[in-house]
Amino acid sequence: MSEYFDPLVAPFTWQGSNGEAVVMVHGFTGTAAHFRLLGRFLNDRHYTTIAPLLAGHGTTLADMAKTDNDDWLESAMVAAESALADNDRVHLAGLSLGGLLCLLVAAELPVASVTTINSPIRFQNAKTYVSPLLAKITPMISWPEAPPPPLADEAKPLWLTYSGFPTKALRDLLTVSRMALVAASRIKVPSLTIQSKADATVKPVSGQLIADALGSRNRLVWLERSIHNSLLDGERDIIHHAVLDRIRAT
Repeated sequence: MSEYFDPLVAPFTWQGSNGEAVVMVHGFTGTAAHFRLLGRFLNDRHYTTIAPLLAGHGTTLADMAKTDNDDWLESAMVAAESALADNDRVHLAGLSLGGLLCLLVAAELPVASVTTINSPIRFQNAKTYVSPLLAKITPMISWPEAPPPPLADEAKPLWLTYSGFPTKALRDLLTVSRMALVAASRIKVPSLTIQSKADATVKPVSGQLIADALGSRNRLVWLERSIHNSLLDGERDIIHHAVLDRIRAT
């Protein structure tokens, strides 16, 4: 594996004192850096916060090209299993792909709650649905060149992600999305679904579809203005308190 492209993308564990842990799983082409603000918020309230790095992330696109959805799920599963071994209760929270992986883990392991944030069931870009064909034609796709969004000072250094992705990884993301929606119907623990109405990556109906699959023990929270990576945007305090309320009420 290559070195991390920035020290802040590295996985982290911040030890708490209340016997409960929150495993926080980043999204597609993302990094553990995206959970540093939520992680600090929860750790300040005595929870152990754990942010693993998914296989193939945080280093180089060449490393990502060597991984698939099974590797990503294993990364999340190992982190959850380790947390369960060391804590009285474990909660899961994931952004985008990370939320889908959390649903798959929660369907298999005895976690206390699960939260998804802007996790994709329906995609804004129609090319996602033909990714199996695209993977045979174009091996790598770059994100559109644009300046990073205007973020508050404390969030700016955490906007750390790859400049693109292997096309086959988009196909794997689509696979995880379909698997996770099926898995959600098997989850019986309390859950939280957070979805931004302004998400330009994920169709907002995704949040409703996940909430419906999770059933009566789910709470659905809508964000009005946030970008896809809402953990770094202006409504992140809503996310912080919604996650805290969910795990405290469990």
